[in-house]
Amino acid sequence: MKVKYFLLFLIPVFLIFLNLKILSFDHNFYKYENKYVNENLLNYLENKEELKFSYTERELVHLEDVKNLFNILSIFVYVLAFLILAVLIFNKDELSMILIISGALTILITLILFLFDFSFLFTKFHELIFSNNYWLLDESTLLIKTYPAEFFYEFFKRLGLNIIISSLILIIIGATRHVYTKYKSGAN
Repeated sequence: MKVKYFLLFLIPVFLIFLNLKILSFDHNFYKYENKYVNENLLNYLENKEELKFSYTERELVHLEDVKNLFNILSIFVYVLAFLILAVLIFNKDELSMILIISGALTILITLILFLFDFSFLFTKFHELIFSNNYWLLDESTLLIKTYPAEFFYEFFKRLGLNIIISSLILIIIGATRHVYTKYKSGAN
């Protein structure tokens, strides 16, 4: 298999994870219950400060797991970006089609995810990602009061929209480059 075809996998994964990282730390998106708890928690997850509010032991364990996952996500996004750029540098001739197909695949993956019940996806995501059940919290906990189920559903919808928009931008860049390349080769 040629390395450039690997991009058809890497770029969709990159777009999904990049959008997840960006939206997760978009302080303007979080319009729920307690602004101060939210700001402190986001800063904690970004390794900027310690938690200032009273969480249960289960919440603290879960938040430490989430923080570790976001640290891994950040590293993963940077590594993917480096790999994609390295491969693109050596496959400039087919860049247009790679961008178009990758953007279309990302949109397809996103639309397929929206065919599933959100509660099912939410549960499966947590079962897959976390090695414990500390994510199963009581409704009376500060974390659940700050981020109710509706928050995660809205987050999921916004994430899907952001992924589709960034994929469309990728497709437009690829199509524009393709047209420009054809025009440039025809003009010579």
